[in-house]
Amino acid sequence: MSAGKADFTDIIEKLGLIGFSEHEARIYVALVQVGPATAYELGKQAKLAVPNTYNVMRSLTEKGAATQVSGQPARYIAVHPGQFLEAMANRTTRICEELTEKMSSLTSEENDDYVEMLSTPDAIDKRIMATIEDAESQILLKATSPLPSRIHKALQAAAKRGVEILFVYYGEKPKLRETGKVRLWPHEGNGANIGPDFFLLSVDFKRAVVREPSGLNGAYSENRSFVYLAGVFLRHELYLAEIMTKFEAEIEDAFGPALFKLRESYGMLSVDDDIRRFVDSRVKRRSVQNVD
Repeated sequence: MSAGKADFTDIIEKLGLIGFSEHEARIYVALVQVGPATAYELGKQAKLAVPNTYNVMRSLTEKGAATQVSGQPARYIAVHPGQFLEAMANRTTRICEELTEKMSSLTSEENDDYVEMLSTPDAIDKRIMATIEDAESQILLKATSPLPSRIHKALQAAAKRGVEILFVYYGEKPKLRETGKVRLWPHEGNGANIGPDFFLLSVDFKRAVVREPSGLNGAYSENRSFVYLAGVFLRHELYLAEIMTKFEAEIEDAFGPALFKLRESYGMLSVDDDIRRFVDSRVKRRSVQNVD
């Protein structure tokens, strides 16, 4: 049964994706439909000029997609699509594996001389996923929780292969099982969301990703200075969360909830309405606890 017009067009396009010219694709489809056939008959079926058809048949025979079965005039049959495409897929896989092996020696071990600017959500997402999936020993992360499911699953997979995960979060506690190698801290020990909500990831002391709050821009680098700054910042977030967890009351007495006295004193971050509401709620809570 011949393919319908819509299917014919789709097949032509997909054959083009695996290296067929348009004429080759049209003749191969015609040959599958009507073969065995002469070049003249195939040209009529595919609506191509006969001289073009002879050249195309030579090309298809060389590709292994067609076989000549008689001499005068030459007639051809199509190699069964399943057989031909499977052989082509196996050959392509072997070539790609060989190229991967040979070209890996051409690339630099370290790409530390640039910062890659990421300007679309899709590019940022792919870079975050690839960075997590490449992790071998440690992931440091600061982000709002819950995370997108794909990132959450990537972290779960990393944990299963033994990667240490140290995660400072805003919002809900992540649904990652805490073990010796998976540790979770609410931001500053209490989950206070202070300032712009950047996503920050550092992996294996080798690479880092930053995504700004809008999610529309980000940066990735293996540059040592960039990775160092990201890693130090994240470690200080871990240290602060750990200290606040153990000494929250004393620290709030000295510096106020959300350390707002320090923040105001050094002008590092304006105390906006959200922070002020958090501070007021903490003060009221402390007052009630003191009365009790």
